[in-house]
Amino acid sequence: MPDPLALGFIGLGDMGGPIAEHILEAGHALGLCDLRAEAVAHLVARGGRAAASPATLAAESDVLFLCVVDDKQVLSLSRDHLVGAMRSGSVLVILSSVRPDTMHQLQALFDGRGVELLDCPVSGSRPAAAAGTLTLIIGGDTELIDRLRPVLECFSERIFHTGPLGSGQAMKIANNVMLHMNHLVALEAVRFARAQGIAEEKLIEVANTSSGRSWVTETWGLIDDMFRDHPQAGTPGIYEMMVKEMWNSVLLSRGSETWLPLTGLGLQVSRAFYEERERQLGIVPADERD
Repeated sequence: MPDPLALGFIGLGDMGGPIAEHILEAGHALGLCDLRAEAVAHLVARGGRAAASPATLAAESDVLFLCVVDDKQVLSLSRDHLVGAMRSGSVLVILSSVRPDTMHQLQALFDGRGVELLDCPVSGSRPAAAAGTLTLIIGGDTELIDRLRPVLECFSERIFHTGPLGSGQAMKIANNVMLHMNHLVALEAVRFARAQGIAEEKLIEVANTSSGRSWVTETWGLIDDMFRDHPQAGTPGIYEMMVKEMWNSVLLSRGSETWLPLTGLGLQVSRAFYEERERQLGIVPADERD
């Protein structure tokens, strides 16, 4: 693939915006597209170039990054705007967290068009995105990953190749099941500790020097910030976002006859736990608002 690459980026939200900014800071030319004009303008001021439409950007790009909300957006954008525009030999990199079967649907959609695909979900918090220290979990061709590594390293600290197309998404789902189940267990421990007269802060302090330590306790408050500050905060969408990967794991496990009883239980109790946490933070749960 020639150098310099013509790079494009669609989806400049909480994660996509900082990722695109790091690509620009590394000196790469980058075309930009987002429904929110202010998100594009912010990065144009940092050297990016606004594209007229997703299809225009797709036609101009050697490598197109897609960082949108969910499977539906990935598939509809690809079907309606990208598949007829991307050139043979170009690459579509899916940074969104979607199901493995969504990657296979994309593969079928682009079949015969010479477009290469990578599933590249990112792991890490909004601060990690801002710092350029994300972990990339990539499914796809090894040689293709190596060719794109200089760009991928602009916004990541670690890159893992997990296997064929779709495997990166499966790994991200497994990781996030552990994350969100860990969070639910921590919230239950907080409930128990409070009932015993132990302050939440003291519990977390002790846990972080003991065997109860985890990423959740080490970054305690970070998920609380999502309940306060996320674009979907205060709406039912925040709960759906929190359990998306848990739902995906259960749905995918049905096809492989894999039993996930703890994840199923977590899904059943998660809404009640999240609403309780919102009340503790002084946030009125979505269903209780006027």
